[in-house]
Amino acid sequence: MAYIQGQVRVARESKGLTQSDLGSRIGQPQSAVSRIERGGDLRVSTLQEMARVLEMEPMLIPKHLVPAVEALVGHATGRNQVPALESNIPLVGGAPEDAEDSE
Repeated sequence: MAYIQGQVRVARESKGLTQSDLGSRIGQPQSAVSRIERGGDLRVSTLQEMARVLEMEPMLIPKHLVPAVEALVGHATGRNQVPALESNIPLVGGAPEDAEDSE
């Protein structure tokens, strides 16, 4: 679960929020946000509140599709780490800039 806590930290920092800022927006003290970001226990309700504030969407992904999702996220964010292509998991649809012009 440490991956989720790391993503919370990265998202918080990218929004320019301190742990105290995030804590006050979700009704938790700064120390709770710090504990969560360090890999402490995280309740689903707290994760949902953090995701709302950070404009993220928590979701469960079938384990076998994680590499494809990571590849898509990497493509969308410009971090072209594409483990899915190495594991031969097809990426359905592709990215719009990869499409040929229909004109």
